[in-house]
Amino acid sequence: MREFSCGEDTKRVQWGSRTLGLKMMRTFSAGIIWAIVMLAISLGSGCGNGADNNAVGGPAGDDGVVAGRISFVFDGKQYGGTTCIANCFPGEKSTSITSGGDESEWTLMLEIPGTATGQFDEDAGATCSFIKPPFSNYDSETVTIAVSDYGKVGGVVKGSFSGMLINQLDSTRKPITEGVFTAQRHLNVE
Repeated sequence: MREFSCGEDTKRVQWGSRTLGLKMMRTFSAGIIWAIVMLAISLGSGCGNGADNNAVGGPAGDDGVVAGRISFVFDGKQYGGTTCIANCFPGEKSTSITSGGDESEWTLMLEIPGTATGQFDEDAGATCSFIKPPFSNYDSETVTIAVSDYGKVGGVVKGSFSGMLINQLDSTRKPITEGVFTAQRHLNVE
C-alpha cells in the first residue's frame, strides 16, 4: 500500500518541465470552467426576447421563447441578467440552471437533483457556483434552491435561491441572497 503525504510537497504539482502551485492550477481550472460555461450560454441562449427588462420571465411567448431572467445579491452587490437556461441531465438525475451577465462579466450555475419542483439544499445535492473573472471562483458551502415551476422541454423552470459561498482561492465566505430565476428548459443532455 502506498502512503500519501499531506505536507508542503503536496502544494506543488509537476507538469512537464514546470512546477505549478495548486492556487495556479485552481485559477487555471476556474478559467477553463468559465470559458466552457460562456460558450454553452452563447450557443444555447435565446432566453431574452427584448421584452420588459424589469419582468422576471414568464411562460413561453408566441415565438416559443421564455424570457429568461435572473437576479440576486452577492456580497451586498445586485446582479441581474437576461441569459438563463436550464438543462436536464437524465443520466445524472439532475438539472443545471446556468446564467451569465452582459459582456461575460460573471457566470452563475445552480444545480438541483432531479427534474421536479421542490426545495433543495446541499444535503440533497444542490450546488451553486459563482465565477467573476479574472480570479473570483466561489462554490456553495450552504445553499437552498426552491423550484416553483418545472415545465417540459421549451417550458419554464422558475425558482429562488440563497446561501453562503466560499472563494476557492482564499477561502473567504460571502452571502448570496434574494436570488430569483426564470429559465427556458432546453433539450435533455444525455
